[in-house]
Amino acid sequence: MRSRRILWFSAYSTNLRAAAFARCLRDLDYEVVAPRSRGRPGSIDELVRTLVPNCWLALTGRADMAAGFKPHLNVTLPLLICKLRGMPTWIDVDDLDHAYRQGWVARAVELSQRPFPRLFRIVSYHNARLREFLLTRMRCRQGQLLRIEQGVDSEVFGAPARAAKTSDIEQAFGLAGKRVAIYTAHLNVASDLEPVLAAWQHVVPQLPDAFLLVVGGGPLLDQYRRTVQAMRLTAQVCFTGEVPHQDVPAHVALARVALLYLSPRLASDYRCSLKLREYLAAGLPVACNDVGELKEFAQLTYQCGSDPRVFAATIVRVLRGGGDGREQAARAYAREHLDWRRIVGAAAAEIAKRAGSTGEKGERI
Repeated sequence: MRSRRILWFSAYSTNLRAAAFARCLRDLDYEVVAPRSRGRPGSIDELVRTLVPNCWLALTGRADMAAGFKPHLNVTLPLLICKLRGMPTWIDVDDLDHAYRQGWVARAVELSQRPFPRLFRIVSYHNARLREFLLTRMRCRQGQLLRIEQGVDSEVFGAPARAAKTSDIEQAFGLAGKRVAIYTAHLNVASDLEPVLAAWQHVVPQLPDAFLLVVGGGPLLDQYRRTVQAMRLTAQVCFTGEVPHQDVPAHVALARVALLYLSPRLASDYRCSLKLREYLAAGLPVACNDVGELKEFAQLTYQCGSDPRVFAATIVRVLRGGGDGREQAARAYAREHLDWRRIVGAAAAEIAKRAGSTGEKGERI
């Protein structure tokens, strides 16, 4: 029997949600056909340089379906070509992309995205608040919508890290004897590292052996390095730069606490944090503020308000005394409810059903 074939378009090669879907669908015997990445990963350069190749694949590729992640033009135009060729189309909207920007740039991003999702058969999303935005501002129909939760590879993040790997990382960054906190992110407009650094300024005087390991690269990496220098925190903060995603669990294993902060802004209300789920799956205490979806995880994390001094006090408390056991409940919750295999398996069945018809009612997976 021939594998089901999907043309796969992701606006950015750094999109971990798209990568997880593709990986799990391949495990379910789907053939996922994706163009190679071009340009600097996660940048405007990548959006521009992949537009024509993506459209060419859409025009010439054979498949049973076409899927896209994020409604940027390097995804929506290829999907539109696939639709005109008669393929069922599915787009995943996982953020308010324009809300991370300001002024005319924000307006341009919103206008370039708004007309397209309603043209495709299936429109998936993760955060419940996105549903109303899709129905009103993007004028999608209820029957198009499908909620697919944000997930995590619980086996990868829940497994013990290899001692040799963690030892190499510990030695490379001088972590021995330190109280290590970790912050993992793609350092772009969506990252909220500034308030974390502001809180860290208040942590260091109380815990001189505290050390913040920032794991990840991105277009703002150099800017954040300069910020740390200006704050005179270079002895207490280190940046790893870009790290392969499969190596992130080994870095997480060295930390006593994971830090997560969502700035009180419109974009945060529509986010679903992959990093939160990775921390939960690892069984690591998570110190975070109480904005957006984080409020839903209050029983599994160590939450506080958004003021940097208050956030710092929470970090110090966990670094000094450790967790109270809720992180073990968090690991079990991630394994049972947030694992990508379960999420994608259920979603794939619903999407396959909808790909063959048009009248199903949208429901949550």
